[in-house]
Amino acid sequence: MSFESAVIFAGIAGQAVFFSRFIVQWLNSEKEKKSVVPVSFWYLSLAGSFILLAYAVVVKDPVFIAGQSAGFIIYLRNLYFIAVEKGVKKSVFACSAAFFVIIYLSAACILAWYAPAFRPEREAAHVFMLYALGLSGQCFFFMRFFVQWLYTEKLRKSVIPVAFWYFSLSGSVLLLAYSVLVHDIVFTVGQIAGILIYLRNLYFIHKERSSAIA
Repeated sequence: MSFESAVIFAGIAGQAVFFSRFIVQWLNSEKEKKSVVPVSFWYLSLAGSFILLAYAVVVKDPVFIAGQSAGFIIYLRNLYFIAVEKGVKKSVFACSAAFFVIIYLSAACILAWYAPAFRPEREAAHVFMLYALGLSGQCFFFMRFFVQWLYTEKLRKSVIPVAFWYFSLSGSVLLLAYSVLVHDIVFTVGQIAGILIYLRNLYFIHKERSSAIA
């Protein structure tokens, strides 16, 4: 297996872990007949984000490096609130999380330093337009967690507001376009799967609200 094939395989594995969080969330939502987010959602998000960040670092894609870096900070913050709510000491969680993040980022940087480039070179103007599109998508993706973080900080517990799903859907559409244009199969597959899940959650939310009004 070539290095490029191994990297793509690892990226697809990361997307599989990332997608599995929505399978778990979807099954719980189907069971409850409303949009719910179990704690396993955040653990799978964190695991998938670390794998995809390593992939993004190796292929040297600044758009997805920015997105995954911001993502895992939010996932850790949500797990922090959940852990504290369950009685885990803040210092224990903080030390464990910091140790893991430092070890992981060190390994990812070392791998990226020695990894050969296999993305095709593009003209500067083309690169600027691609990055503008991709970063716009990441801004929407970041905003979903910024809104979720504000709600979580306000209530002092992990919650998902409806705006989270709208921002997710908007960002995913833009990132799907970016992924297709840069010929990245890993993130193309991930965004397609994500769009379906976001639409399903919005369906549950609107159905729940319609039932409440009725």
